[in-house]
Amino acid sequence: MKRNVLIAVLIVMFLAPTFALAVEKDRFVIPKIQATTSEVVVPLTVDNVKNLVAMDIPLGFSEGVTLEKVEFTDRVNGFEMKIANIDNDNNQVVIGLITMVTKEAPDMASGSGPIANLHFTVDEGVSTLEITPVELVEPNHSLTYYYNDYSSGTPEVKSIHPQMDRTEVSLANGPAVPIVYALNQNYPNPFNPATEIRYAIPEAGHVKISVFNVLGQNVRNLVDEEKSVGDYSVVWNGKDTYGETVASGIYFYRIKASEFTETRRMLLLK
Repeated sequence: MKRNVLIAVLIVMFLAPTFALAVEKDRFVIPKIQATTSEVVVPLTVDNVKNLVAMDIPLGFSEGVTLEKVEFTDRVNGFEMKIANIDNDNNQVVIGLITMVTKEAPDMASGSGPIANLHFTVDEGVSTLEITPVELVEPNHSLTYYYNDYSSGTPEVKSIHPQMDRTEVSLANGPAVPIVYALNQNYPNPFNPATEIRYAIPEAGHVKISVFNVLGQNVRNLVDEEKSVGDYSVVWNGKDTYGETVASGIYFYRIKASEFTETRRMLLLK
């Protein structure tokens, strides 16, 4: 019952049009990175000791930048509700995640890893981007993790206010320097006849990006070569290894780079 009440309250908070930290070992981390003056992708990392059922993440960012989108990672695929309310007029974003809304869903397991990437464009002349946790009212928002506590014999939803310090991202002329491996969702998706896939390589080494059909058969290798550190993109034109146009349907693309492997799904429509 308490969980149902929590879910109802959070849904109202996250869907409201207006935007509204005592610590254990849980942390919310924005790594220090160096980026270009025109575009920067900032990963948001959650370190959680307990399995989580919901997160409330209100952030403020400095002037001179525009938050274009929030892209969630595979780590939060189990969350049924994923919301990012972007308010560039007030330099704020509220990110809300809930595992179970209309159906049973597993908690997010304890661990560490990015849950989302913030995509900013930066005005000319801006040298730093500051990101800070904020507390908002009407509705109320503060940086909070929610989890189920079973110590009493019955589950109770409890909350943690994780630690997060103000983060400053240094913006410098020159190429971006990725700090984590990344495979972005292709764009456009669905697509016809071609789509772009962007990826980031923080360490020089061999990179392979392959397309597979729903049977797991290799359709085409898009990248299979040594790459230096940097951000890259590759276009798939919907053709297989032999230059034949493939049929409409669902396809998967996978990156392998060092110990990093990730797979995403895309849809070709004709």
